Amino acid sequence: MADIEKRKIKHIELASLPESQMGGDAFARYRLPYRALPEISLGNVDTRTELLGKTLSQPLIIASMTGGSEHARLINTRLARAAEKHQVALGVGSQRIALENPEAEATFKLVRELAPTAVIFANMGAVQLNYGRAAEDYQRVVDMIRADALYLHVNALQEAIQTEGDTDFSGLLKKIEDLVRKISVPVFVKEVGHGLDAATAQKLLECGVAGLDVAGTGGTSWAWIEARRAENEDFAKWFKDIGAPTDMALADIAALGYDASLVASGGIRTPIQALKARLLGADYYSAASPFLQAALESDEKVDELIENWQKGLAIGLFSMGVSTWQEAKPLKLIEE
Repeated sequence: MADIEKRKIKHIELASLPESQMGGDAFARYRLPYRALPEISLGNVDTRTELLGKTLSQPLIIASMTGGSEHARLINTRLARAAEKHQVALGVGSQRIALENPEAEATFKLVRELAPTAVIFANMGAVQLNYGRAAEDYQRVVDMIRADALYLHVNALQEAIQTEGDTDFSGLLKKIEDLVRKISVPVFVKEVGHGLDAATAQKLLECGVAGLDVAGTGGTSWAWIEARRAENEDFAKWFKDIGAPTDMALADIAALGYDASLVASGGIRTPIQALKARLLGADYYSAASPFLQAALESDEKVDELIENWQKGLAIGLFSMGVSTWQEAKPLKLIEE
């Protein structure tokens, strides 16, 4: 088994542990505005939205998690089936392993085979532009799964702690700008759980990216995961919750006023948190840990979770007296 495949398997193992979560609730200090007399029918509440020219049943992107191993095959199979059945979006894990090991391609390709009409995000690290990868390689991972868009992940802290980490992040903005021009699909840039700051977000938006996923602190800590892999308990404590909190990242980036999609992730564990994120400026919400846990159990658990999130979102909108996700945006959160 290749070293990168072993690393991917260890990532899944550690990410499924409760200790990998930063804990707390980035949205605890906010309350949704409540309407005792909503003047609408719950049956008329519509959770649908559009993403990349396709209709989603709810504004959910099941976050990029894994791929490239036999263990990942089962997880991606269950998530892809659910994405197609419930018409939600899905991101795959980093596809670099498939460029280095063609045998790993099948664990990614099955996603499109099982979800022929769903919104699917390809995924590669931005830093690989400094390690020999060119636009053609990023186009290859897009073509591999006939993706609707590319998630370009930035993970400087994770790479710095990872034993095998690629840590030359110099000069990437110009290379990202070139990639955006050359690749055939929209490019979304995402952090991996330590947050996009507003200054970086503005530079990326100026490069022409189509969307940003804030991936703020509050969810899975990849710094903790890599520190545990390296058996460095000091680093596991010191760096676990470094980064931009999800709520602050959302509000700060939304305030920039760019016409780009904004995805809330990083500690989104309920549709009520997702709705609070909407009122802070998010267009979509994304989560990994709840769906990983469900996918490790069964197809039925994934179905149940997605259905419950959609029902919960509808009830949350109803309680605010609004009929659609789109209507929620102008409303104000109550901050305690």
